[in-house]
Amino acid sequence: MFYCQYLTGMGHLVRSTEIVRQLVKDFQVCFINGGPTVPGFEIPSEVEIATLPPLWIEDGELQVAEGFANLDEVKEARRNALIKLFDKFRPDCLITEFFPFGRHKLFFELIPLLDHIKSVAPSTKIVSSVRDIVGRTDLDKEAEIICELTSKYFDLILFHSDYNFQKLEESFSRVKDLNCEVRYTGFVAQSTPENQTLSDSDLTNLNRKEPSILVSVGGGRLGYELLESAIETSSILKNKLPHHLQIFTGPFMPEEQFLQLQQLALDKSNVTLQNIHQI
Repeated sequence: MFYCQYLTGMGHLVRSTEIVRQLVKDFQVCFINGGPTVPGFEIPSEVEIATLPPLWIEDGELQVAEGFANLDEVKEARRNALIKLFDKFRPDCLITEFFPFGRHKLFFELIPLLDHIKSVAPSTKIVSSVRDIVGRTDLDKEAEIICELTSKYFDLILFHSDYNFQKLEESFSRVKDLNCEVRYTGFVAQSTPENQTLSDSDLTNLNRKEPSILVSVGGGRLGYELLESAIETSSILKNKLPHHLQIFTGPFMPEEQFLQLQQLALDKSNVTLQNIHQI
């Protein structure tokens, strides 16, 4: 069972999907998706998918989708759903994406799930899947609780890096206090889509003679200012370095922000603005 929650962008979803794409070759996998839907994003068909009422963060606070109840009711529904899913699937292993190094706003569902597992299925292995850089500004404040949670619940940490390039202690100083095995997996790379077809605009971009500059802000919930600056800078740069600026805005960028960027790029022939929905 693989628990994935992406609260701001979609990098955690992409990485988790690549991991289960490999796991499903040898294991039966139940993938729990706790984030908002990403149009056009596909999870391997062999995976059993369980979707929770989506949660994400805006302005530091958890948000619920239209059509769902208030936050407290969504929390209760998710908490109950996770325990029922575990009892139904009875996995040999639960993998939590980034928790306990992050996702502390989700204690309301993860701690009851872990306590339930320890109570009814203590042989189930509990594993944390952690990106190559922990990368949190408030990490020092939560280091103690991370160590406590790891020692109490977890059997293994899968750290998605090469030990010779990026060590866990470089972004989390208290590795020795984790009381848990850390295994380096190497980096997780996104698979090339099978039977990929290129549109006319794709072919045009690939065959350009001038240098191409790619700008992306991932999911797009954050990063509007970066894209705005890139478009403005492109007008200055093109006189010194003729180029084409290819911008992807991401599926979570608010429509009004996309329209503002579109207006800003309207008279710039060297700028292509593309919403990931259009890919």
